[in-house]
Amino acid sequence: MAITVKIGSAADNGVSDAELAQRPGIKVRLDIRKTLSGDLLISDHPDIDIVVIPKASKILTLAKDYNSGVVYGAQSRLFDFLQSRGVVDPISIQGGSIYASLEASIPEDSELPAIKIAVLNIARWLEEERPALEFLEDYEEAVDDNITDPDKEYSTELGQVSQSAQKGSIRHNLVRGPYGLSLYNYYGM
Repeated sequence: MAITVKIGSAADNGVSDAELAQRPGIKVRLDIRKTLSGDLLISDHPDIDIVVIPKASKILTLAKDYNSGVVYGAQSRLFDFLQSRGVVDPISIQGGSIYASLEASIPEDSELPAIKIAVLNIARWLEEERPALEFLEDYEEAVDDNITDPDKEYSTELGQVSQSAQKGSIRHNLVRGPYGLSLYNYYGM
């Protein structure tokens, strides 16, 4: 079984879509780039970048946002997925030399194209992650819409709330004492 990975669009390579559809094989669509050093950088996931390093037979995951608490979960799910399919060596999964990164080794096999199989399995993992990521995007959009354009039931127009001398729960003339819960009233001003 031959697996062909082409970087770039079919039009750039002079191949029409009809010719590409007639060729046998597995086709995946990824946001993938080849770096100057020959590494493959996959940027489809919103939380992590996935780097396949053919020279070292490694997969490296990098955090896109260091302040996010979901980066390690995404990295862990990816390597669990790859480990369960035999793409990475389970003993080699470890923290990388870059902050908030994980890496693992791809076992060498003389009969199979290990790098192409790794890219194919990463694409399958991204397909499995897509529904959860789309749900989160839809949820965040709904929350933003609820805040920026609320329903009539939960909002008031400007000027509809009448004025009064005392509003809210914080009274301007009550001050807590520094040692204890006693309250002091200041009526001087």
